[in-house]
Amino acid sequence: MQSILIVDDLESIHEMLDAVIQPIGYNTAFATDGEIALQKIREERYDIVLTDINMKPMDGLSLLAAIKEADPEAIVIMMSGYANIDNATQALKLGAFDYLTKPFKVDQLMNSIARAAAERKKRRQSGSAASAQNSLLLSGDSETAKSFNERLSRAAKLPTPLLITGDTGTQKASIAALVHARSDSAGEPFVTVDAKKADSSELPGLLFDSEGAPSETVRSAQNGFLFLANIDAIPRELQATLGTLIRDLKGDIRVVCSSSRDLEQLVEEGQFEDGLYFRIANNALHVPALRDRTEDIPAIALAYFAQNHLPFNALGEGAAALMQGYRWPGNYTELQEVLAAAAEVGEGQTIREADLPEKLRDISSWPSLEDYLAEQAERYKQAVLKACQGDQGKAASILGTAP
Repeated sequence: MQSILIVDDLESIHEMLDAVIQPIGYNTAFATDGEIALQKIREERYDIVLTDINMKPMDGLSLLAAIKEADPEAIVIMMSGYANIDNATQALKLGAFDYLTKPFKVDQLMNSIARAAAERKKRRQSGSAASAQNSLLLSGDSETAKSFNERLSRAAKLPTPLLITGDTGTQKASIAALVHARSDSAGEPFVTVDAKKADSSELPGLLFDSEGAPSETVRSAQNGFLFLANIDAIPRELQATLGTLIRDLKGDIRVVCSSSRDLEQLVEEGQFEDGLYFRIANNALHVPALRDRTEDIPAIALAYFAQNHLPFNALGEGAAALMQGYRWPGNYTELQEVLAAAAEVGEGQTIREADLPEKLRDISSWPSLEDYLAEQAERYKQAVLKACQGDQGKAASILGTAP
């Protein structure tokens, strides 16, 4: 049963609200001022806080600010006996869910509580889904996993635009959500515009208004994050204007972008605007492919089973070896699909080799050792060349080859 903390300095208000709220299925608790309310909130978590503004010694606006600082996801409905526009504006700016002016009608209160309860449920569900995905990517004790976790935390604290890169299936949107959750903007809006999913005719309207200023969608991310997923799919003719937009949003909205393609290579090929690239690429976070951290697969699998309330608590030796030998072209997304399929047919508490899809045993598409080593060598050469900022002589000195 959901709970509501009612904060008002008049006990008659407590009694009136209790008589209305309890019959519709909520547990109620009471406080007569902001300080008492904060103490109760420290001791117990409430789904909704319903508070008056005009109280002493701590008024409702101060209480609201303190609650949102402690829990940015808290749902707070403000009440006031005075129709004060400044108070209402300040309350909403501080993160109040709704503002009611006394005396309000019972159906107004019920409507506000119903919407607040629905929002609370939505936040819990989305938060659980996001945390489940994110914790899967961060599971494991490999040096790759530890290093990525540290780099993610550092990137979250920077105010500058962030570029998240990684192969298809590395769940860059989940990483962007985790960066937001670890940032100083946690609790503020997280707005997504996916350039790959949006229709090409709709995309300009998602980014700009008719005069080229930030669109309503972009402005809705005020004080929070604007996540531009698959920025490599932004049409070339919009890229310069987007770069200007990102520059103008500095300090008001943090822009986070993602790409599965090498943007620097696209710049060299003339397919991506260099000004936009340099504006977003100074702070970059690369998500490691699953093939680069296969030692973490057992830990990721166990985390997946636990988060999905599945009865499995181990991978059999053969199953673990098979999964760690597979190349995982679909990365973490493919791994989750394989685990879901194995859970459908598995018995007992251990996933065995026979429970895994046949594709994990198919090695016909694997490259020869020579081809594989050549591919890795070329990747390393390109990485060195980038680190040397295109200076082929310097790169050749590191690689031990002729320039």
